[in-house]
Amino acid sequence: MRQIFRGRSLMALVTLFFCEFVRGALLFYVLPIYIHGVLGLPTIWIGFAIASHYLFDTGLRSPAGWLIDKFGPKRPVGLVLAGGLLGLWLVLHGSHPVWLLSGCALIGSAMAFIWPAVISAVTRHQPSVTHATAMGGVMMAWLAGVGIGAVSMSLVFGHRGIGAFHLLLLVWTLGFVLAVSSLPMDGNHDETHPATLRSVLGEIRSVRMLFPGIFVQTFALGLLLPVFAMYAKYNLGLTGSTYSALLVAGGTATVVLQLPMSRLVDRFGYKRFLVPGFVLSAVSLPILVMLRVVWEVFVGVAGIGAAYAFILPSWNAVLTKSVSERRRASMFGVFLTVEGLGMAIGPLVGTTLWSTVGPLAPFYASSVIFLGMSVFYSVAPLDKLFLH
Repeated sequence: MRQIFRGRSLMALVTLFFCEFVRGALLFYVLPIYIHGVLGLPTIWIGFAIASHYLFDTGLRSPAGWLIDKFGPKRPVGLVLAGGLLGLWLVLHGSHPVWLLSGCALIGSAMAFIWPAVISAVTRHQPSVTHATAMGGVMMAWLAGVGIGAVSMSLVFGHRGIGAFHLLLLVWTLGFVLAVSSLPMDGNHDETHPATLRSVLGEIRSVRMLFPGIFVQTFALGLLLPVFAMYAKYNLGLTGSTYSALLVAGGTATVVLQLPMSRLVDRFGYKRFLVPGFVLSAVSLPILVMLRVVWEVFVGVAGIGAAYAFILPSWNAVLTKSVSERRRASMFGVFLTVEGLGMAIGPLVGTTLWSTVGPLAPFYASSVIFLGMSVFYSVAPLDKLFLH
C-alpha cells in the first residue's frame, strides 16, 4: 500500500483522475449543453462529437501502449496531453463543427495514451502479490474522476456550459503538469527483449484465453449503457435528479469497495472473487427489473455496483499477472482496445433488443452473458497464464 499510494505512483493516479474528471464532465454534461444550447447545432452533432472522441481513444490504445513501452511514458504522454489541451481550446473557440470534432479527437487521442501509461507506472517494479491493489487504485481514480466530473458540473455550473470550460482547462493543465513531472522517462523494454511487433504478437497469442472475457465484460455493460436511462424514466418513472442519485449510488458502491476488495484478492487470490462477482451480477440484473419501490431500486443498483467491485480487481489481477512488465503497456493497450470494441458494439445491440424484443431484453441478455462467464472462468485454467 505504501509503495503504491505515494511518490510517482500516486501522482500517476492523480493524473488519471484529473483526465477522467475532464472527460466525464465534458462528454456527459458540458458538451451536450454547449453544442445544443450555445452553438445551436442539431442534436446529432453531440453524437458525432462523442463518436469522434471514442474512435480515436479506442483506435490508438494499442499503438500507444507500444510507444510507451519503447520510449517511456513521459515524452509521448506529455505530447498528447498538450494536444488534448489544444483540443479543449478548439472545442470552446472553434467556429465550425469540424473544429469541434477535431478537438474531441485530440482529447480522445490523449486518453488513449493515459491509460497504458498509468497502468505501467503504477505496477512498475511491484511484486505480483500487490497487482490487484495497484489496479484497484487505477480503477478508483477512473471511477471517481468520471463520476465527480459529471456530477459536479451540474451542481456548480447549472446550464452555463461555457463557464465550465475554464475549470476543465485548469484541471487538464494540472494533469499535464503532473504527468511531465512524475511519469518515468525510460521505457519497460530492454535490449535482450525488445518490444518488437513479433514479441507483442507472441504475447497476445499466449494469453488468447483472456480475450473473450475482456470483450464480453464491456459488451455486457454496453448493452445496458443506452437503455438504463430510458428504463429509469419510462418504466420506473424516475425524475432526472433521482436517476443521477441512482448512478451515484451504484458508482459509490464500486469505488468504496474497490480498495478493500483489491487487498482481499491480493491476499486470497482471484478465484474466490471473480466467479462469485459474475454470478452476483447475473442474479442482480433480473431482480433489479422486478423492483418498483424507489429505495429497493437504489439497493439493487448498489448491489450491482458491489458485484462489479468483486469483478474489477480480481480480473485486473489476472491480466497483470499474465503479461510481462517489459511489455505491460503494450499488452494493456491491446486489452483496452478489445474493451473499447465491446463498449462500442454493446450499445448498438442493447438498443436493438430494446426496440425489437422489449425494454427488459437487454437486462436479461446481460445477465445470461455474466452467467456464461461465471461458468467459463470457473473451469478455465487461468493460473497457467501467470508469469512467476
